[in-house]
Order: sequence, then C-alpha cells, then structure tokens
Amino acid sequence: MSRNRPGYGLLFCFALAACGGGTPDPGTAPAPSPSDTPAAPPAATPSDEPSTLDGVYTVAQAERGLEVFQNICSECHQTEEWTEDRFLARWDGESVFRFWYFIYERMPHGSPPYSLPRQTVTDVVTYIFQLNGLPPGSEELGTDDESIDDYWLRWGTALP
Repeated sequence: MSRNRPGYGLLFCFALAACGGGTPDPGTAPAPSPSDTPAAPPAATPSDEPSTLDGVYTVAQAERGLEVFQNICSECHQTEEWTEDRFLARWDGESVFRFWYFIYERMPHGSPPYSLPRQTVTDVVTYIFQLNGLPPGSEELGTDDESIDDYWLRWGTALP
C-alpha cells in the first residue's frame, strides 16, 4: 500500500480544515451555535400593519356617511347591527378593502352590484368606524383600491 496515493493528502487537508485545525485566533469569537442565534423577526402580520386604530378617516367624512346611512342604508339596516359583537368579530382582522368591497358589491340590497358611487361607500364605511369608537384622523380614507387596501380592520377596545 503506497502512502503517496493521490487524494489522501487532499482528504487530510479537508479534514483538518473541517475540524478547524490549528490554533484558533484569539481575536475572533467562535461562531454562534444555532441555539445562540436570535430567531429572525416574524413576518408582518395584520396587527403590525397600519389599521383603523390609526385614525384613517375624518369626522367630516363620517358625517357624510351618516347621511348615506339615513338616506339609503336605514331602509334595511339598524345602526345597532354595525356595533354588535357578531359583526365586530366577523370583520376584525380583515382588510378594510375587503369590508369596503363587500358593501360596494352588495349594497343596497336589490340593486345591481356596484350601484353606489365609491365615495358613498367609503363615507358609510367611515361612519361605521365612528359608530364603533375608532379614532378619526386628519386625512380622509381614500376611494381608490390602493389606499383603501392600506389598512386592516381593528376595532380595538370595541371588542368584548
């Protein structure tokens, strides 16, 4: 058996390198073990994102929404429906866009889909926010898909 076979020397070098052969440099710390490495931050969740608790509508907008409710929605709905625990639980954590679109597509009952103007839907949505004690802000909630979709529905302390 010859000790000069090709590959054995190379194999020895790889083994020595894998074991960290030689004396460690006193100026470097050992690599942390997986248990020492902090976990990556969790992915963003709806609670980390901008929400209705951030003041996403104005008082004037909610007042227009009250007019919409009185003139259109009150034919079929009572104000209390929008503050009931079941309603709040159904929509908490959903995107504002999903809630907005639900109204836009289906209301008023018996009318063709999308029959309300976008501004009307947005205004009545902000009235629902106000009914549930969500704080107003300094800017109106937009009417375009992109700005409506920026927020998550959070009722805050309104939930039991």
